[in-house]
Amino acid sequence: MQREDLIRFVTSNRHPPYGHRSGVFAVAYKLSRENELGEADGEELRVLLDWFNDNLAVPKRFAASRNPRAQGTAISWVRASAHQHVTRLRRLAVLIDAAGLIVEEVRTRRPGYVLYEDVHQVVALPFGDTPR
Repeated sequence: MQREDLIRFVTSNRHPPYGHRSGVFAVAYKLSRENELGEADGEELRVLLDWFNDNLAVPKRFAASRNPRAQGTAISWVRASAHQHVTRLRRLAVLIDAAGLIVEEVRTRRPGYVLYEDVHQVVALPFGDTPR
């Protein structure tokens, strides 16, 4: 069975100490909180974030350990088959790019050790060769 493509939208910002690039959600929420976009783009950003809040589960686990204080080092990926999610993520990327931050679309079929998955997404601890 062939594994499906997974997609991640990342910026050049890095998460210390592991060096994973920040995903678009962290940046989008920051832009929304700080009103960094014009009125129309800011409203569209809020509408997109609301849509994701309603249509994308928040995984409860981002660490290998089940200890609630464990360091969360997992990376989130969206399934290429989740077309509505991918389309909206690409629009989110355009808005972030308009704010002066470059967004890159990264793909893999080897996300790492899977900690959580559903029909739309996969959360995994990356392998050494997993794009970050």
